[in-house]
Amino acid sequence: MKKIFLIISLMIFVYGCGEDEEQNIALDKFTDNGKTYSIDNFLDSNFKINKEYDVSGLENAKGVWFGFWKNNVGKALDYEIRIYSSHQLALDYGIKFVDEVIGDEAILKKSLSSWSEGIQDRRTRRDKSYGGSSANTVRAKYLHYLVYENTIILCSGLDLTYAIQNCTDLALSLESKGD
Repeated sequence: MKKIFLIISLMIFVYGCGEDEEQNIALDKFTDNGKTYSIDNFLDSNFKINKEYDVSGLENAKGVWFGFWKNNVGKALDYEIRIYSSHQLALDYGIKFVDEVIGDEAILKKSLSSWSEGIQDRRTRRDKSYGGSSANTVRAKYLHYLVYENTIILCSGLDLTYAIQNCTDLALSLESKGD
């Protein structure tokens, strides 16, 4: 009887551990499988648009949208979606603009930003310590991004680990809806 209990317990443990690993996969920062997405694909995955930005100052961009998407636990998270005609155009023309608004070294002043459209939506006043006089420090909202096919997805999160997972979750939601 003890052997049966031990075997069943071991099977539950192994199955449970394997399930967690699948949920916490992270996509490579750059993914090109030859697919092309539009904002409609994001909308089909329940992405909600708050704003569409004027992209006249963002060479080769087809569109940029700020909005939110609810993850698998129902938490609404902010994202910025940038769409280009191809993965290569996203790399060649989009990365330099994204790199300057991501993470601790982000340029968040309109006067210093290479593309200032929507800059106010890329800021947050949340501080990691949630206290002290630095609580009102302006910080970058987006801590990570993916160049996923022909899109660039800017992702928020409590820290870099969460932002990476949030990017992955939204990108994989596109796959689950088909293309």
